Amino acid sequence: AGQTGSIFITQDGTGSRTASWGTSWDFIGGTAPTLTTTAAATDRIDYIVLDSTNIQAVATLNYS
Repeated sequence: AGQTGSIFITQDGTGSRTASWGTSWDFIGGTAPTLTTTAAATDRIDYIVLDSTNIQAVATLNYS
């Protein structure tokens, strides 16, 4: 509990990669984001661990 951080996900040169999230991850609106699938695109996931079964997260997509 209390851990925070950011995860940067960068597509490879092919793109179209996806990510899946465990049941402990809670996103705004209750739905995990659809990552940017463009080759070399970067998305950022910021998170806060509330306890062993709850991680609140916010996605910022398509950094450029």
